[in-house]
Amino acid sequence: MTLYAAHQPDLLPYSGFWYKLAKSDVFDLKIWDQYVHKGYQRRVKMRDAWVTLPLVKGSVTDPIFDKRVTEEAPAHLADQIARQYRYGHTKPQFWDLHGPRICDEVLSIKTDVLWEFNFRLILLVRDILGIETPITFSRPAAPDCRGSDSIISVMQAFPPPLVYLSGTGGRAYMGNCKEFYDAGIPVLWSRHQAVTGDSILTVLFDYEDPLSVVLAEHDFDDFHDLHDLESGEGLDDAAGTTEHVTDTSNATEGVRV
Repeated sequence: MTLYAAHQPDLLPYSGFWYKLAKSDVFDLKIWDQYVHKGYQRRVKMRDAWVTLPLVKGSVTDPIFDKRVTEEAPAHLADQIARQYRYGHTKPQFWDLHGPRICDEVLSIKTDVLWEFNFRLILLVRDILGIETPITFSRPAAPDCRGSDSIISVMQAFPPPLVYLSGTGGRAYMGNCKEFYDAGIPVLWSRHQAVTGDSILTVLFDYEDPLSVVLAEHDFDDFHDLHDLESGEGLDDAAGTTEHVTDTSNATEGVRV
């Protein structure tokens, strides 16, 4: 089975994003989702202070795909990273290991497309953490689908059997996950135990082994334990097979990285 996770292309997001990326077999960036002005595509907390990318003015109904950053965005973000971590507080223990590389990468970004800007940084952090999960850009959800149904419609572009790895925020609209199980897709809730709600940069700069912090888990066991899912226990009715699938080369109509 393939463990599928998805998320919007947020700006240097907190550790829960990277937990899903590390645990999944394929990670889908949802560039077609609705942009949320007070969401996390253009802003993130660093040392409990909001850092925000300057955007070109546009409609509040724009999808993430259409949002643009200003030409000052790279310099602004690099300056804010240095202010919040290098100069605004005691120098983090691992600033010298990661800070200059991250700021140089930010300054090298030439695109004005918000999701591409964030994607460049996602690839950078994925490399620093040593995560090898492939990232895909699949088709948009069917226009008449909302909530759980929209996720399922996107997942149908991938070869079954699938398991959906969801962040705990999904409980607000997924309920008892009936739509997923009716579609033959078991749901696994993230067990990530965050040490901070800050950007992943806080973890990179403060911890010698940031991946171990990303992979830290609560002890609770909702629905199924990941080991049981991978062994296929209890999934015959929902998934139809227990074969573990990792070849997603033909999974989407978009790009695989």
